[in-house]
Amino acid sequence: MKPVTSAEVQTLLAALVGSNDDAAASAAQRLAQAGPANVAAVDALIEALALGTSPQLGVVFLNALGTLKHPKSLQITALYAGNRHPEVRVAALMSLQNLREDGAAGILLERLGDQDATVRAAAATALAVRKDTRAAPRLWALVQRNDAGASAAFGQLGPLELAPKLAELRGTIDDSTLSSALGEFLKRPDAPDRLRIDLVRTLGGVAGADATTALVEYLATIPDGDTRPSKHEAETLIEQRSR
Repeated sequence: MKPVTSAEVQTLLAALVGSNDDAAASAAQRLAQAGPANVAAVDALIEALALGTSPQLGVVFLNALGTLKHPKSLQITALYAGNRHPEVRVAALMSLQNLREDGAAGILLERLGDQDATVRAAAATALAVRKDTRAAPRLWALVQRNDAGASAAFGQLGPLELAPKLAELRGTIDDSTLSSALGEFLKRPDAPDRLRIDLVRTLGGVAGADATTALVEYLATIPDGDTRPSKHEAETLIEQRSR
């Protein structure tokens, strides 16, 4: 891949703020290839966002900044995390997930309270990618309110002692939400097998494809030759469902 030179950055910046949306999008994608060490590329995208742009280009620019993963992008990305367009907020949160600064985590935690479900889901996913267990209490509250977008992240970040309480929500939240969260708990290496057996049995009592998918995905994580009892339990349930 041809390196992005300083001279090219200036040309690309002109395209970013020009009147041709296709050229601006192409320029952003080219700048994303510059790498985090190319601060001029980061500055060009920040400048274009600071000047203001359409929601469509805003998403492209934020995606490019997310690829570059430079801490300088935190301030402008944080600003766009409060944009009035949900798709722009989602792009900003996905960009923030790549930044290690605590300020990024704070914004993601705040957006778990966003009014838009897709934004809440993006915040939950980003926090799970960051393995930020501080999100667990808010994710648990969202799951209890049947917020599907929080389910997988809660299964990844929530304390193991809440897994049985999650199973008790069967019948009060959607099966898909329950299955997603239980499936993530199942795959965790820190889960004792006694707990896994209980969760597998709970999934066995949940109708529909989501529960089956959770069991199949759990089995796919088990190393060859592992004879844990929960593996046999899951295999038996899947066989019964296929009849």
